[in-house]
Amino acid sequence: MIKQKARPLVPLNRIRLHEEIIEQVKDQIIRGDLKPGSKLPPERELAEQLQVNRTTVREALHKLESMGLIDIRHGNGIYIRDYRESGSLELVRQILFLDGRVNLGMIKNLMDLRMLLVPEMSYHAALNRSPEDLQELERVVFHSADMPNEEKDWRVHNIIARASGNLLFVILLNSFTNLTKDYFALYFKSEKNRKRSTTFHKEIYGAIKKKDAAAAKKIMQDVLIFAEKQTFSAIDAALGNRPGQLSREGQL
Repeated sequence: MIKQKARPLVPLNRIRLHEEIIEQVKDQIIRGDLKPGSKLPPERELAEQLQVNRTTVREALHKLESMGLIDIRHGNGIYIRDYRESGSLELVRQILFLDGRVNLGMIKNLMDLRMLLVPEMSYHAALNRSPEDLQELERVVFHSADMPNEEKDWRVHNIIARASGNLLFVILLNSFTNLTKDYFALYFKSEKNRKRSTTFHKEIYGAIKKKDAAAAKKIMQDVLIFAEKQTFSAIDAALGNRPGQLSREGQL
């Protein structure tokens, strides 16, 4: 059964009810209210508690099981799994925005992972890029003055990811962008950072044009180190040096 200290699941009132069930259970698992090995109430009891039909509950439970968050043992019960052993990328947003506030430690985790991944992506892009990739990169870097800074930077990275020839680079980069775009937008509010971005775009284009993989990797590493430092400085400024966490909108 759900332990006493766990927050009770609440009745639902949106159209896609099974998705609300999923969100509530995910929150309680990540928050630690539902411990690994603990047992959820039976399907019928959950339906009564949430004021939905059993089909809706069953749909949510099957999705939670596919995400590696619960184990449905027919004839035995529904058990919570340890998401640190079975969770997937689907959980990142839930962890990052738990209770509607961004986890700054998770932002750092994402940046660390980005530092490992994106320079390698650039390395392979320099080796594998096609003439068409280079032409598209040249257009964005040198012929898109009217494009907003954030969009231009995203397009440069997206072209590099696609040029690498590895679809997972593209998907993972998109995941990083979707999760952190509101907070990296703080970075581009600085004129210094915008100029650094312009320099970076020209440098990475030159390395990829020459197919100099080592240079492309180093250029990407350098700009990511700079961007991480400047982004956290911008976040600190937004927080006013007060303890706390940012909300989804970048506000305390």
